[in-house]
Formats: sequence, C-alpha cells, structure tokens
Amino acid sequence: MKPPARSFAAMAVFFLLSVGITPAGRADDHGPMANLPKLVTLAEDGRLQLSLGEPVVVMTDGGYQPYLFCTAQGTLFCQAQLDEKPFHSKPKRVYHMRIGSAISRDQGRTWQPWTRDKNHDDVFIEGGGVACADGTIILLDTFVMLGKQADHGIGEVWRSRDDLRTLEGPSYVDFYLPTVEQLGTDDRSDIMRDYARLHRSVIEMPNGELLALVYSTFAGDNAPAGYLATMFKSRNVLVRSRDRGASWQYVSTIAVDSAVGTEGFDEGALVRVSQGRHVGRLLVVMRTGREMYGTHSDDNGKTWVHPRPVSVPGVDIYDTAKWERRFVDPDKPGYVPTEAMYGNMVDPDLTEMRDGTIVCAVGIRIPARLSIFQDWRALENGNYLLFSLDGGDTWSKVVRYTSGAPTTHYAGVREVAPGVLYVVYDNSIWKEHNHVDIVHATLGFSLAVRRAP
Repeated sequence: MKPPARSFAAMAVFFLLSVGITPAGRADDHGPMANLPKLVTLAEDGRLQLSLGEPVVVMTDGGYQPYLFCTAQGTLFCQAQLDEKPFHSKPKRVYHMRIGSAISRDQGRTWQPWTRDKNHDDVFIEGGGVACADGTIILLDTFVMLGKQADHGIGEVWRSRDDLRTLEGPSYVDFYLPTVEQLGTDDRSDIMRDYARLHRSVIEMPNGELLALVYSTFAGDNAPAGYLATMFKSRNVLVRSRDRGASWQYVSTIAVDSAVGTEGFDEGALVRVSQGRHVGRLLVVMRTGREMYGTHSDDNGKTWVHPRPVSVPGVDIYDTAKWERRFVDPDKPGYVPTEAMYGNMVDPDLTEMRDGTIVCAVGIRIPARLSIFQDWRALENGNYLLFSLDGGDTWSKVVRYTSGAPTTHYAGVREVAPGVLYVVYDNSIWKEHNHVDIVHATLGFSLAVRRAP
C-alpha cells in the first residue's frame, strides 16, 4: 500500500528533527513542544534579571523525570525514563523503565542520543555525578544493593577521562552504611526494597574527598509512609570517599524524623557554598512528601542544624483556598476538609553559579496526588526556580515556568556557561496515566541570569 502523502509542513518538521534542529511550537501543541516554558515571577529581586532562551526537545519516547549533569567543559548530559522496558543487562537492580540518555556539546542548542553500549542498561545518574579537579568525571548509579553483608551495600561507579566521549566501568564498590535496613523507601518499594538510593549530588571537597547523599532506612526507622504497606519513611545520610570513589563510608545522618511529611526525608540535593559569609557551608534541601526541608553543616558534614521547612515566597502548599474550588465544592452539605487538597514539593535540585548565586529547581504538585494522576489545572501546579543571593538563607527570587499542565515535576538545573543556566523538565506524565494526547518529551531551555554588582 502506498503511504499517505505528507504535507509540506509535516515534511519540514521531520527534516528539522532528523538533523537535530528543533522547530518552534506553541504552548498548546500536542507535539513534542507541548507545555513550553513561560516565566511567571512570584517573588521579585531587582538584583537578578532573567532572560528565557528558546526551548528545544532533548529526547522523546517518554522523557519523564529528567536528571542533568554538566562537565567542566560545558558538556550537558541528560537522562530520563522512556516508554520502554530496561534490558536487565546488569547483575543488580536497574530501573523498571528504560533510562534514555542524551548529550549536548553546544550548550543545549542541539542534543544527540547517547549510550555506552547498545542494548545494555547505562549508568543511571539519578545517583549524581562530579567533574573532579583533575579532569576525571565520576558518575554514580542510583541503586546501592543491600543484603549481601550487614552494614554494607554495593554501589556502581563509572568514570570518564575525556569529557564523556568514552566511559569506563562499571566498578562495583563498597558503601559502609551502619545499621542500614531493607525497608522500602519509595512508592515502588514492593520491587525496590532491597536497595538504598544515591540521589542527585556528588561534590568534590578542596582536599579531594568526595561527598554524596543517600536515602534509606536504618535500624529503628519503621514509621509507615502511608502510600503503601511496604513503604516506610526514610532518612537522608552523607557518605564520603577518600579514594576517588573506590569505597564510601557513612559520615552522618543529615535528617531523620518519623513525624515529618508523608515520606520522611528523601530525594535530597547538596551544594558547597563557595562565596559570601557562608564559605564552606554544605547546604542540603530535601523532599518530605509535603514541604521541602533544608539544613546545613558548617563542619564539613559532621553535624547538621535541625532541618526546617524552606520558606518560599509566593508558595504555600497548605493554602487550599486558592485552588480547592477548582476540584470540590466546599459549600455543599457534608463537606469535610481533606488533606487530599494539600500540595507537595518534589525532587529539588541545587546548583551554585560562578557568581555565588544558588539556584534550586523544584516541582510543586497542587493538589499533591490529584495533579500527578488526574487533574493538573491549578495554576499553582508546575515547575519552579528559586534563587538565593545569601548562601541559601533566603530565596529572594521565585519564578514558575510551567503552570496548569501535565508534568512529573522533576527537573534539573546546571550552569552551562558563566551567567547561563540550563534547565530540563518533562512535558507530560507517564503514558498510562496521561489523558492528554501529546508526544511525551524532555524539554530544555537556557536561562541567562544577570546579577547586579
């Protein structure tokens, strides 16, 4: 049968995509350029001026919950979940969806698919990565396998010495995690309960040591999360490597509290402040299933201040009066307020720019469960960027760049050049839950940040 003729416009789009150029799209398109970013300022700080770049498609075939890494040379490396099954090519856990990778060597203007080996599962950098001072790039897979030896886990490390043109690994390395247990700490705990999770951040200290974040359960952490019978509230801990990632040791518990949030402390992000009055401070923000919490350490991670909710100007996940009437009628007889109308803040990412500005990318689900699976029309529901000019003490500028549109609310942010951020996010939720017919994709855009002297 002869295929139907394509329109000139369709052929033009196909050609542009085939050569790595992304055509422009409208925010209401159902193609890969659906849900384009638009900056809405919720808290203004006149010392910062933002300029939004042209968005592009990073990857399709899913593109859910992207993570972003940037090398010292400005090479961007993005990973996200695809609508495909994993290859199960490793002797340990892989994510239940295939992880796709894309790379850009022109500051995010164009992207190419990347894999180390075809038909094999690549390192899943939800565990974090670091570009070391000696030029070595170290990437950590998110899963640390438990159960082989008490108080220990087995992690997966990969290395590159040529700006990700080649990748060496995997190396399976030891993590010393005293009293770590195999209780489930995420909403797929029924199949992932035998793993601790590395998340988001690896940093190199001035003395060459590496620090990373892990969330899991330790002895006594048996508070139920409430989502599933197999899910328990977790703690965030700091681990350190003194041998360039060949082994890792527990340093301290960053945060644990069975009364906090619905998930305890998980999905953390870490930066080391390099400028201002907090030079050397380790700053951490964490998901809890409700507010985003923050804490810091001024002694290289030995001790941490008591974690507290992060005050974000213009954002209150408990202010249900702003959105409640879009979903229920509180004036009807028998109405009872419900926690189902509360929002939550998910999966924060942190980066420090060269001028000392600290940037946090975070997703806000309004309402928490409804917006991710059923109805995302609340204007407050979307993806946000927070800016701090005082080492993380306050977040004086807040912008929302997606609103009232489907997204998983996971995003990544890195400085790709002096004064230029790059942001990745997704334009949809998982195919089985999405009732909008769009092309599922990870999108990316640059954001010029000019700071007044």
